[in-house]
Amino acid sequence: MVAFVVGEVLTGWPKEHIPDEDTLYMRIHRTWFDEDNKIIPKAFQNHGGGMSTNWSKYSTAEQTRDEVAMYGKNPEDNAVGAFIVGNVREIPRQSVEHTPTPDNRAHTDVPGEKDNEVRVLLRRQCKLVIRL
Repeated sequence: MVAFVVGEVLTGWPKEHIPDEDTLYMRIHRTWFDEDNKIIPKAFQNHGGGMSTNWSKYSTAEQTRDEVAMYGKNPEDNAVGAFIVGNVREIPRQSVEHTPTPDNRAHTDVPGEKDNEVRVLLRRQCKLVIRL
């Protein structure tokens, strides 16, 4: 729950444990696809605390794609990939951490260095659920 006083956020959503069988959704912009319409490994990178995703408990693939509209960007420029949480946790040096923000309870980071090996493994685990 979010509480507001004079427009300031006092508390955020609680961090929760994400079960291995749950799903993470990630937006993938059209620039991260090659000429054969396959995701390039560089698409899987950290932004701040980790690779940014949304937890399926609080978001759908469509909601994940459409979030960019609030920043004036076109949702149609994005595909959405899905990962099974337990499969991500099995990738070396990767973890899954629920990191809700005041405006996105679903926000989840995948911290850990994203070297080339890890990026290829993430690409193998990523299943496109919304295509361009």
